[in-house]
Amino acid sequence: MRYFKLLACKIFQRELAQVIPSCPNVLDITFMRQDLHVHPQLLREALQKEIDLIESGSDLHTNQRGFEKTEAILLGYGLCSNALVGIKSNRFPLVIPRAHDCITHFMGSKERYSEYFEKVKGTFFYTQGWIDLGMDIGQADIERKRSEYMERFDGDEDAVEYLLDMEREMYKNYRYVTYITWPGMSNQRGIGAAQEMADKAGMELLQYEGSNRLLADFVNGNWNEEDFLVVQPGETIQPSYDKMVIKSVCCQEK
Repeated sequence: MRYFKLLACKIFQRELAQVIPSCPNVLDITFMRQDLHVHPQLLREALQKEIDLIESGSDLHTNQRGFEKTEAILLGYGLCSNALVGIKSNRFPLVIPRAHDCITHFMGSKERYSEYFEKVKGTFFYTQGWIDLGMDIGQADIERKRSEYMERFDGDEDAVEYLLDMEREMYKNYRYVTYITWPGMSNQRGIGAAQEMADKAGMELLQYEGSNRLLADFVNGNWNEEDFLVVQPGETIQPSYDKMVIKSVCCQEK
């Protein structure tokens, strides 16, 4: 039995809850807000702060009992618009799946993600977690972003309209909504919600059978080099710009 601290995006709550019961390890879990992804720098700062507090023993989310037995901090994220670039721990190894974003986790491997991405051009991905947390597409998403942009740019309507025009142009390239089903979980409510979103956006709904292999290996400690990066204390996470997605480097190598 091993002891791990897991910092994960809330998008994985249901899927992790499904794989954890059979996990042989002790997991101390902190779920982070999904909408931190809107601002990658803010997500980076929040994760680094959490790691620093864990190292110092002052993190209010982490149970101190068994803290000295902790072997690694698991990061339930992908590269996520480079939000994890520069993240490090001075005390614990960091373990992260080799993934650009969370869709790799749901599909079960970066290879399955790449294959589908090449085969089905222009698709939005949905899971039950995305629906639970209120993801929108089409006009509803644009109106939501309008409010965010107005706040971020202090009411500068010209800047906001410029960004929204870019969003509208992006939507023209999308034709599908792909709902990723999850083994052992009821998917009907999610599929129904995804169908509604697809209908509103004038897109076709597709389904993809997800896999719990990657998440199960993640929490079970089965970290093969092809699927996972283990970042040693003092090293930082960096993009690799190849099929391995991420790499670790010493601080002086950056």
